[in-house]
Amino acid sequence: MPSFYLFLTFSLAYTLYLTNVIAWETPPIELHFWCIITSLSAFMSMKINGKKFQHAINEIQLQQEIKKPFLTSNINKILFLSFTVIGILGILKYIMDYSSLLGAFSILTAFFVEDTGKLRTFAENVESIGTQLSYFSWFSAFIITVECANKHISRKWLYAVSGIILLNCLFLDRTRPVWLIFVCMLIYFFITYETHARQKIVRIISSVGLFFIGFFILIGSLLGKDGGVVSYTQYDLPAPIQLVLVYFTSSFAYLGRIFQLDYPIDFYPMRVTYPLQKVFAKLSMVEQPPPQVLEFMSVPHLTNVGTFLEPFLRDGGWVFILAGILLHSFVFDKIAMGVLKRITSMGVIIIATLCFINFMAFFVPKIVSTATWFTLILAFVLHIYTGSKGESKNR
Repeated sequence: MPSFYLFLTFSLAYTLYLTNVIAWETPPIELHFWCIITSLSAFMSMKINGKKFQHAINEIQLQQEIKKPFLTSNINKILFLSFTVIGILGILKYIMDYSSLLGAFSILTAFFVEDTGKLRTFAENVESIGTQLSYFSWFSAFIITVECANKHISRKWLYAVSGIILLNCLFLDRTRPVWLIFVCMLIYFFITYETHARQKIVRIISSVGLFFIGFFILIGSLLGKDGGVVSYTQYDLPAPIQLVLVYFTSSFAYLGRIFQLDYPIDFYPMRVTYPLQKVFAKLSMVEQPPPQVLEFMSVPHLTNVGTFLEPFLRDGGWVFILAGILLHSFVFDKIAMGVLKRITSMGVIIIATLCFINFMAFFVPKIVSTATWFTLILAFVLHIYTGSKGESKNR
């Protein structure tokens, strides 16, 4: 359930923020009000829809439909091959554009090995279609995971998934590999959950969670975001522990500052629907939307993340915030439930993506990401295509 992940991570991060282990500035009361509303909304959706999800997942028909192979027809094989080729070419295109900015591929390689943090600062100057094309490689990873989980192809294909994840690490974006690993993991367990003991699934998910924390710290260090000798707390805690606590709590401090600023509100979803607005801007229908990379603020430590509530707040105040909370809790659950009623192996990608959006909601608003829109739209198209194809065969 998407609401489960929203409740789990958002409530945990907010609780850590309330402990004041990290010395953030005192926020306005509005921050606490909306954070509590978010947790309550997610919890209520879990209670209302939990039994419906449990009943749907245990349906024999669902277990039969979800295990139907995808790579059976020549058309589907061509689609998979096309996704793989386009995705890899997109990654190569991004590398070429980066190399062009720096002057040569050798310079890019030197920066990547010796000064990754400075290389990251060049990202704002690189506009490459390769970024969007690379998302096709994600679908190759998702399809491989689906087929491996259903035992339609050898598990050795999971090495190809690892290769895709490594290639996506070239974008110097910590969220990319975490996104891919998390969604692939959810896809695998969603399809095979009845073959595993619950305790085993908990152990695996816990281990993966610890890996994510370690991965964030590692990549953060490579990008120059390890905090150096800065002490964020009055307690004598190791620097890596402090950094983890900063990641979990900084977004709430940033959001609290946003509440205090007097931003003009025009009740238009310019930030929330960022990918759509970029298309409209290219067609000269609207002005360019604000950049997705937020400005850093000292609160009193520097940060530029503001939970999933930040774009809703700036676009439409408390009206949009309430809409955003309902979207991430009740609406996401309704969408997932609708997919479950007519499930396909591609439909699992939709549910897993919605869960990841909520998993990261305490930190960044993944609903505004082009990758989110691309993944959900393409997964929905494949879901409809696969479902209609199955129905025609049944006739």
